[in-house]
Amino acid sequence: MAFDARAHWQLILGDASKFKGATKFIGFELIGFDPLAGWCEASFCLPPEAANPAGDAQGGFVSVILDDVMSVAGSIVQEGPAMSPTLQMVTSFIRPVPIGVRLIGRGEVIRRGKSAIFTQGFLKLDDGTLLAQATATCLPRAMPG
Repeated sequence: MAFDARAHWQLILGDASKFKGATKFIGFELIGFDPLAGWCEASFCLPPEAANPAGDAQGGFVSVILDDVMSVAGSIVQEGPAMSPTLQMVTSFIRPVPIGVRLIGRGEVIRRGKSAIFTQGFLKLDDGTLLAQATATCLPRAMPG
């Protein structure tokens, strides 16, 4: 029986009530994804605990958002149940990221190789204003089905 990537990932990503840890804390809610094209979009809403002294998002939480969507993109392009732990990530903070508002994150696979998956991510406001962007190198890892 062939692996149905869409059904598998919809089951995992489609129910935010099952999320734990960082993914739950940053408010991950799936918007859409495409295993063939290698992208994932999700909305996020950072809680007050993610604020820096100026009241905007602390950069580490911005990186967590970008890491989540890029890792999902890297995971969904693999054959069978998989994950893509981040080996290296570079984040550029373009504008302050507000707390408590809907944010849109998008992760995309740039290149999928045997030993590495290269991704990029973007964090925007609902109106399309770019807040941060990142690139990452991920390791392809099969997971038990």
